[in-house]
Amino acid sequence: MKMKQDKNSYHHGDLKRALLDASIRILKEEGYKALSLRKAALTAGVSQSAPYRHYADLESLYADIAEEGFRLLSERLKNFQSRYKKRPLLLFRESGVTYVEFALEHPDLFRIMYGNQIESHSRYETLVLAENDSFRIIVEIIQDCKNAGLIRTDSVEKSATAAWTMVHGIAVLLAGKQVMFRSVDLQKARKVTKELISFLYNGMKA
Repeated sequence: MKMKQDKNSYHHGDLKRALLDASIRILKEEGYKALSLRKAALTAGVSQSAPYRHYADLESLYADIAEEGFRLLSERLKNFQSRYKKRPLLLFRESGVTYVEFALEHPDLFRIMYGNQIESHSRYETLVLAENDSFRIIVEIIQDCKNAGLIRTDSVEKSATAAWTMVHGIAVLLAGKQVMFRSVDLQKARKVTKELISFLYNGMKA
């Protein structure tokens, strides 16, 4: 007689996906401080010991969460690449805006992606690959602007680093409601980001 499958059993990677989805949900609903392996298991509807099949500790779960965040961010940026591939300057601006929007819409996920919850990202190979993929998109956007004769730069990669650093700083300040961004809503955040990206572009334009 075939035994009834336990409702808490998962196969072919389903457990890991279930735990990751549960963790993302916890971040969205309760914040990163509420996340633990035990809470992820409870939310996913599996036994408390189940997470240890994939995660040695909470940091290793954080690494997978961060990787998922970079994947989601890259998907957004790639969508803008497709939408504005013939309008590189608009792509340059809107990719910065969508980066900030992502940070504001997913503040706790963004915190894990860039915060100190993970001691060393270099310990997690697929996380580093996901990070590199998201940065490569920014490099491609700057390269498209240069190819179109819209900006001048001796180093596309350094210009991409400068653009990313500025937009990331905006995102962190807005998400944390810090300094001059204490009372800025999403609509105002878009406006502020566009204005600051314009300053950056004016410094690089051909």
